[in-house]
This record gives sequence, C-alpha cells and structure tokens, in this order.
Amino acid sequence: MTRKFIITTAGLAALTALSACGSSGVLDRERPDEFAVGRAAPLAVPADLNSLPTPQPGASRPQEGETKAAVLDAMFGTPKQ
Repeated sequence: MTRKFIITTAGLAALTALSACGSSGVLDRERPDEFAVGRAAPLAVPADLNSLPTPQPGASRPQEGETKAAVLDAMFGTPKQ
C-alpha cells in the first residue's frame, strides 16, 4: 500500500514538474533577431549650430557609413595600408 502511494506520488510530482517544460501561449512570443541589429553612429554636437546644413527629406545621413564595411571592420579589424 505505501509502495503504491510513494510511486504514485513520485509520478505525479514528476508530471507536475515536467508540465512547466511544455510550451504555453504565455511564453511563446516573437523575439528580436540579434543578427539584424545594427549600430547607430555616435552622436556629435557641433561647435556652431548655425553652420549645420539644411536637412533634405529622403537624403541619407552623412554620419552613417557603409554597413558592410563596418561589419568587416568589426570582424577582422581595419586593413593595413
């Protein structure tokens, strides 16, 4: 009698513990792709704010470099000249 009770209790405890390993709708969410994250150029404040160029809609940002070159520099370092 006690042996059946111990086995049944251990089985129920294992079943309860393993039920947390299943996927439920609460923890299944979209996670960001860590390889799709890019670095933004550092902010710089000019000495004279009146000397800034007039912004053009749709123009590329002058402080942004080429992404492919930045990735290669981060992976392999800058090339020797």
